[in-house]
Amino acid sequence: MATPPILPVVFGSDVADYSIARLLHETFGIKTLVIAQFMRGPVDNSKIVDVRLVPRETFYDPKLLLPLFHEIADEFPDLTPVLLGNEDNVLNIAMAHRDELEPRWFLPLSDRSVLDLANNKDAMASLLSDLGYASPTHVNIELGDPSTWDAITFLRTPLIAKPTIGGDQIRFHQTGLQKVASFDTHDQARQYFDDVASAGGTMGLIVQELIPGDDTTQWVINGYINKRGEITAIGTGQVILGIHEPNLIGNAGIIYVRENAQLIEQATRILTAVGLRGFFSLDAKYDPRDNTPYWLDLNPRIGRGNYYLKVGGINLATALIDDMVGRALADRGSAQTLQREGLFSVMPKILANRHYVEDPELWKKVKSLKKHAVDPLDYSADRHPKRTLFRIAAGINHVRRTRMYYPELTETGF
Repeated sequence: MATPPILPVVFGSDVADYSIARLLHETFGIKTLVIAQFMRGPVDNSKIVDVRLVPRETFYDPKLLLPLFHEIADEFPDLTPVLLGNEDNVLNIAMAHRDELEPRWFLPLSDRSVLDLANNKDAMASLLSDLGYASPTHVNIELGDPSTWDAITFLRTPLIAKPTIGGDQIRFHQTGLQKVASFDTHDQARQYFDDVASAGGTMGLIVQELIPGDDTTQWVINGYINKRGEITAIGTGQVILGIHEPNLIGNAGIIYVRENAQLIEQATRILTAVGLRGFFSLDAKYDPRDNTPYWLDLNPRIGRGNYYLKVGGINLATALIDDMVGRALADRGSAQTLQREGLFSVMPKILANRHYVEDPELWKKVKSLKKHAVDPLDYSADRHPKRTLFRIAAGINHVRRTRMYYPELTETGF
């Protein structure tokens, strides 16, 4: 495939951002410009990225971010910068100023109204209901308005709560706000609301009923939709073990890459109804009581574990380039789908064990794939002694923190 002259620009410096850079490098041999708030192990000492450090507030302030977009376009006049990454605030600001940026940038994002729908829990719950699909019952509360807190009385415990705006967890971490907080009782939830509000947190929260089931009942669905509205890549993976550190909870650490036809069919209908464009990531969880899949989140971005698709034979980089050059799905013949099973792991594969995988048939499959598990940070074209030491140290930390935060398998995953 002829590759247009592009400059991949990733905002962020964690394993997800490096994964994008690796995918582009191994596919097209190009380097990625990483815009980071600070240096981190995944991108440090790398030959496939150029890192540019910016003040932390740049990711949140249009007055700082927009000039940076123009500066990058001016610096590379012969290349088309492509916006990539998982930073919600950056993506939201870029979309709000699409008319200003798009003549020079390629933005694999939906229109503002579509993003607003995808990010609106109430609207998405209604859409899912209309399609005949399930989503957890939820309410919206405002920590700055205690009169809204009683809405949780109508929810069955246990409960989980998360910020309405994903970026709030990072910006307001000093208030005790968690990415995802779980509660066995309504009183525990109210105490959490009071603690965060007393520390200055006035943000909105989504509180929903917790669907039971351990990590292996969770699935991820990722892919790409071109500007014509055609799904050009879509695949699924079953979570074997999630990351249970408080600031990363909800992210998959080990994924069994395999096709789930039911979820692909439902996801296709959901994505079409929403009208999404560009990268997408969805999360679903099977309720072990009746095997109903519940749709948890629809994110209009590439997703933290995006590289698991490459393990299964789907290349999101080629889907992106196809869209940039206007290649229709018919030109390729069919959408990219999984070609093989595999194991994706950003955690040491030793954690994929019988301690966390109870089902004997599932364990048999996982065990057979462990030898060839893929770590996106372990890239043969990007070797460096310090990168190897970082991966070893990161792996040790993953084991230690998993034992700290999730020492035993639970019926809820919390």
